[in-house]
Amino acid sequence: MKQSNFRQATLLLWRYLAPFKGWVALLSLLLLGSIGLQLWSPQVVRTFLDQAQQGSSSRVLLGTAVLFFLLTIGQKAIALTNTYLSEDLGWAATNRLRGDLAAHCLRLDMGFHKLHTPGELIERIDGDVSNLAEYFSSLVVQVLGNGLLLLGVLLLIFLESWPFGLIGLAYAGLVLGVQRLIQPPMVRVQGEIRQSYADMAGFLGERLAGAEDIRANGGEAYVMNRFYPIMARITAVRLRADWLGGFSFTSSHMLYIFTLAATLGVAGTAYQRGQMTIGTVYLMVFYVGLLESPLKYIRRQLEGLQRAIASIGRINEFFQYAAQVGETAVSALPVTASAVRFDGVSFAYKDGNQLSVNGNPITDHRSPITNQTVLRKIDFELEAGKILGVLGRTGSGKTTLTRLLFRLYDVDAGVIRLDGVDVRDVALSDLRRHVGMVTQEVQLFEATIRDNLTLFRNYDPHETQVSDDQIIAALETLGLGTWFRELPDGLDTMLKSGGKGLSAGEAQLLAFTRVFLRDPQLVVLDEASSRLDPATEQLLEQAIDRLLQNRTGIIIAHRLATVQRADDILILENGNLVEHGPRIGLAANPDSRFARLLQTGLEEVLA
Repeated sequence: MKQSNFRQATLLLWRYLAPFKGWVALLSLLLLGSIGLQLWSPQVVRTFLDQAQQGSSSRVLLGTAVLFFLLTIGQKAIALTNTYLSEDLGWAATNRLRGDLAAHCLRLDMGFHKLHTPGELIERIDGDVSNLAEYFSSLVVQVLGNGLLLLGVLLLIFLESWPFGLIGLAYAGLVLGVQRLIQPPMVRVQGEIRQSYADMAGFLGERLAGAEDIRANGGEAYVMNRFYPIMARITAVRLRADWLGGFSFTSSHMLYIFTLAATLGVAGTAYQRGQMTIGTVYLMVFYVGLLESPLKYIRRQLEGLQRAIASIGRINEFFQYAAQVGETAVSALPVTASAVRFDGVSFAYKDGNQLSVNGNPITDHRSPITNQTVLRKIDFELEAGKILGVLGRTGSGKTTLTRLLFRLYDVDAGVIRLDGVDVRDVALSDLRRHVGMVTQEVQLFEATIRDNLTLFRNYDPHETQVSDDQIIAALETLGLGTWFRELPDGLDTMLKSGGKGLSAGEAQLLAFTRVFLRDPQLVVLDEASSRLDPATEQLLEQAIDRLLQNRTGIIIAHRLATVQRADDILILENGNLVEHGPRIGLAANPDSRFARLLQTGLEEVLA
């Protein structure tokens, strides 16, 4: 095991077992008790055999037999208790790790999430962490315990007879030597197995999510042709792991057979020469045979440790990623509609190298590095309480504008200010309470309407709680009152993942309600009605008006009806601001781009 890998494994183990020190101490005591009983039991059997050979009374033999029975029952009871407690400890520790890893991934930049598919993240957070359940619960304790049992058996054998001790020592040394030999390739193979399963999870997650489009366009054969090589890679690495595991098992078992044969030969000769009693012969054979048990478990546990180390390496890789979007909370935003100011803002996506480890930028070569400037020296100001309509062709930088405002990314040059405050000087939690965003992709979860609208913040004691009356009032305000009253279970009605069973208009209104309940001072509508038909879009107009009332608004739109409520218009083209001004003034100016869009037809020009 490399020193760095061992150090990582040790640090992770200490970090997540430290809160359970008492639990670990109890497990250690139980383990020592179990080892002591295992070493004592064969001594009682030797005594019984020697007593029987010497013609001891039935009462003496019965007492020895009862003692052996009690020792065996006690050892099994301790082992059972140890197993139960260790499993409970393993799940408690890995659940903490799983939660920390999920929270860390959620905090990372969007560049990170573009490089790693949801399926891969799930495999890391659940699959890799699940591999550590045994590591946290019984693996290290059992490796230590079986190591102590091994040393105890060898010590007792040497105390009885040094030739048998040398036989046992040679057996243990050869078995552990074989395990040390195959450990490095086994760790590599286990890492490849976990990565292969992550690749498969990512591939399946994307393709299953797009199953409707794949079937509609006849892409099933192409998807399967891409899937077969992924499964072939998994098969290849699993076969390599099985070959290494098979070699480990076979070599260990053959060494045990040779050791047992040598022990029987030496012990039988000594007995025939009168140098040993029958009880001592049994004891030597039993102890040498007992060596096989801890060595077998150590071998298996080392294989589990190798899987754990591979998973620990992959988990630490994620923990070492640091978000590029820093947080320095030195300013606060007022609780009023905000003025927005972009001063010379330029930005380029760097998703291929927008990651860092321990503060040092790194490049992830699994994805092409993009460094194309998306926004160039954007300057504009939006007064508090006003609405800005942002127009431009696909790829002109409209959505990027809102991502920078929300601090999903940080600007490369320039400053974004809300009410004169640099957004980089505001706590992310404060900024994201202050700015609300509705996108064309509505994310609904398999949970109650209440939880979908509050995004589960009623379960967080640090968040402001939202009462049922507030939720119902918001639904009424945004035009969902009739729909809500028809629900059989009210706010306890379960929604399906992705909003299945809801119309596009209902799903979008729920997204509006979610933002309305957060009561932001700045609302961003990023093409929030672009997927709706004109008739359904009309139903949202009143909701949009109520959502933007007494708030500053930024609307990214493809349709004229949506920007007609805007006070100002901003037009982007290839990342450049080509026009900005009051909507009425631009519409009245025949030389303006906006006036030409109105004459030509906004939908046709921007499509």
